[in-house]
Amino acid sequence: MNPPEALPEKFGTDEWVAQVDARRAGGGWIGKLGARWGALPISWRFLGLLLVGAIIPLLIHSDYVLRVIGTAWLFATLAVGLNVVVGYAGLLDLGFIAFYGLGAYTYALLSSGHFNVHLPSWLALLIVAGVGMAFGLLLGSPSLRLLGDYLAIVTLGFGLVFVQLGLNLDRLNVPWSNTPLNITGGSNGIINLDPLHFFGFSLSTVANYYYALLVWLAIVLLVIYRLNQSHFGRAWRAMREDPLAAEAMGMPTRRLKLFSFATGAAVAGVTGAIFAAWQQSVFPNNFDTNSLINLYAMVVLGGVGSLPGVSLGAGILTVVPELLRSPELSRVIFYMGLALALVFLIRPRRNGLAVLVGVVGLGLILRLAVQAVAPGLVSPPTIEVAAVSISSGFERASQSFGVLVQRWILLPKDPNTAGNLAYVLLVPALLAWARMKPSRWRTLLLVPLLYLLSFVWETRLSAEPAITRLLLIGTLLVILMIFRPQGLLGARRVEIA
Repeated sequence: MNPPEALPEKFGTDEWVAQVDARRAGGGWIGKLGARWGALPISWRFLGLLLVGAIIPLLIHSDYVLRVIGTAWLFATLAVGLNVVVGYAGLLDLGFIAFYGLGAYTYALLSSGHFNVHLPSWLALLIVAGVGMAFGLLLGSPSLRLLGDYLAIVTLGFGLVFVQLGLNLDRLNVPWSNTPLNITGGSNGIINLDPLHFFGFSLSTVANYYYALLVWLAIVLLVIYRLNQSHFGRAWRAMREDPLAAEAMGMPTRRLKLFSFATGAAVAGVTGAIFAAWQQSVFPNNFDTNSLINLYAMVVLGGVGSLPGVSLGAGILTVVPELLRSPELSRVIFYMGLALALVFLIRPRRNGLAVLVGVVGLGLILRLAVQAVAPGLVSPPTIEVAAVSISSGFERASQSFGVLVQRWILLPKDPNTAGNLAYVLLVPALLAWARMKPSRWRTLLLVPLLYLLSFVWETRLSAEPAITRLLLIGTLLVILMIFRPQGLLGARRVEIA
């Protein structure tokens, strides 16, 4: 009789996928560092990251920087709440941002002079959480029989209706009053909200709200992690994979859906209340469809179903657009990102270094050749390094780097027209290159492709930072879906046909 086959080390995992991931992790210092970090208990990793976040205000005294990082904590909390509905329960909720706005407006009505109501903050936040859960149940109840696109349409309608109510509930006619009732303030919103105050201490500075958002994120992560590890989390994931099979196995799928809606809505509502208290005002445009798209982009970027992933995605899509506001800083980030991607993503790494050298060499050859044949077509660098006015050494270094780059790349006299044509050529070229099979030609084609990308950056993208931020975020998501469809930290799944 043949001996029994060895059982897998861990149930619920695919051995082939695990072996591929182990090979991709590599044995270098990055792989070893990741292995050591993963070997630590989850509580140690959580406390370590929390400690790092707590000491940031002690090292950085800029309110602008703290506000950006605090906004990252806020969106990370929202992403974790959305992950419960989308990542765990598998329900495509496009009205999630409305719960965020509902919490903000509820706090504004309970803690401001709008109706002259000034409740204690702890009581107002409890009411906000209860209102969020109640509306989550109300939205989830008619959606129990809906799945996929139908559920998305219904919840999207809820989000759009909420914004319109926020804009128009400033002149509501009621039978007991001769004058219209102003509930939301319309497009003017509600201002002069009460700051959060606990135990006699009022949150009045950016650092105060930074710590409040950090503590709230830590609480939400801890609660959602424990829920995910409980029978609720296992039931959510089973329902996500196959609702019919889960119901056939006796799982109360209706109650599970309602519980996921209520949990996500409560998290979003309290987060919205903290946001409203932070900016001491609330406006309908804070909760429009663009905010919903950004939030979903954070979840997809980090990895649907991964708590660390959605938090990382929120941090990236909050901090990176702010960094791109400065043309000099964005140029440094752009070229550093290209160089690091070539070195760490292309295997073997000597190929990435060879491509980087090839791009630099191609730029020098093209510029020298055009200057020798038709020097009138080449435009001089548009950046000049200031001698005295630059107070920061980093700003001076970034401007020097910009001059060096513009002396390397070929800049025509009319950069707008050339940049537009190059951009039209770049998009299909990138898509065609992404569909090519791995080969030596695919690696070689990276050289002209990256030079074309650098040309588009210098001629068009760096001159329009607002549009560039959107383009880069969209490009990042497209590239991610091609090379890592599960997200940055999401679990790889194997689909059986």
